[in-house]
Amino acid sequence: MTPFIKRLNYRWIIVFAAALMAVGCGEKKGMITISSSPSGAEVLVNGEPKGVTPLTLPSLLRGQYLIELQMAGHEKSYESVALLGGQHQSVDVELAPITGLLLVESKPQGAEVMIDGVSRGITPLLISDLPLGAYRLDFKSALHLPQTLEVELTDRVPKKKVAELVSNTATLVVDSDPSGANVLIDGVVRGVTPAVIQDVVAGSSEVTVAKTGYTSYTRNMEMKATLSYELKATLEALPSALNVTTVPAGAPVRIDGAEVGVTPLLVNVRDGMREIEIEMMGYDTVVTNLNLAPNVTERLDLRLVKNSGTLVLDTEPASVRIYLDGKLFGSTEPKGGADTISKSVTLLLKAGVEHTIQLVREGYAATSFTLDPELDQIVTRHEVLKRIFVRDTMITTKSEVIKCRLEYKLPNGNIYYERFPGVYDTAKAADIVKVQAIGLDDESNRDARRLIEQNRQVSPEPESETE
Repeated sequence: MTPFIKRLNYRWIIVFAAALMAVGCGEKKGMITISSSPSGAEVLVNGEPKGVTPLTLPSLLRGQYLIELQMAGHEKSYESVALLGGQHQSVDVELAPITGLLLVESKPQGAEVMIDGVSRGITPLLISDLPLGAYRLDFKSALHLPQTLEVELTDRVPKKKVAELVSNTATLVVDSDPSGANVLIDGVVRGVTPAVIQDVVAGSSEVTVAKTGYTSYTRNMEMKATLSYELKATLEALPSALNVTTVPAGAPVRIDGAEVGVTPLLVNVRDGMREIEIEMMGYDTVVTNLNLAPNVTERLDLRLVKNSGTLVLDTEPASVRIYLDGKLFGSTEPKGGADTISKSVTLLLKAGVEHTIQLVREGYAATSFTLDPELDQIVTRHEVLKRIFVRDTMITTKSEVIKCRLEYKLPNGNIYYERFPGVYDTAKAADIVKVQAIGLDDESNRDARRLIEQNRQVSPEPESETE
């Protein structure tokens, strides 16, 4: 090559290099921001490590970049980014965890599986969504003791865990006399005698042996797992039953002289000859004898014959006890919520017989009357009881001494009192010299003592002195 040609080639090389430098120096740089979920993933750009997420790569020339993210326990992720001059691009990657394969079984099968406290199903069970790591497996079965296993998933290679469950049941052998009785354990029928029940949950259980027509046998048993227990129950035949109905209902029933209830009535009775007595106020008494067979329900339906008249009674005040022929019948109830007068009370009185009705209320003079009603006669009476007026206070004023029943004392010192039954007055505070209590034995209460003594003589029950 001649010297001229050499000088020419060098000149073009210099011009081309200057042109390249001019282009490179004027290009704007780009940027890529990389993030991942979870963060902390290793970042490789075109195969070269650059750091961990979150990561920003500045001052990048335009071009094609291959971004690779790696993280333990997660699948690798690849992203291709075409970056232009001066461009800023973001890459956000959701890393998929690597899950293991776990086959869970139990002997016997059918146990519930809890993994780290969360129920995952019933054995046998294939679980494919667990991220790699260590786990606690709890096995639960109603008839077996709980069991716990641990497993660690390190890769996609399948792992198998089998729980050998230990029985938590006992065996119960039950017989009865007579046989053919139901066996109930904690209220659930489990067999018929003679019975062998092999899956009784260990612990305390209530065992009942029951057969129609016989008394039930019940026993609380404490049973341990894997052991066998025996139970023999002797059942007693139930007594006869008596079903009694009357028209009208509500009649007291006596069997062999003992009161057993009111109609309608279903009652167990010892078999054999029994005397049945039905007695209801206002109706004829019925007495009959029945020969009751064992374990048989006998019916007795009766229409009672009325033998009475009717007394319709109300009192003033209410809450007055009514005694009929010396026995407490009941009490009058307030009418409309007020205690001053009562609702009407209806009494059935046997016709052709003289009856004594006594009315008693504490603090009132007892009263009584007799009545001999005719059959189906209706008698209406309104009875007013006299209040026993008891003076309890003596007020000494500047001008007189007042013995009265104290009502109340006003804030200004005045005293409101009842001087005579229904007669009220006020003692002025300026006139009051002295106030003192007096008792029933005071001379002013002579009439009250007489009425209270009469109450003691008239009333079937002792009365208190005052209301």
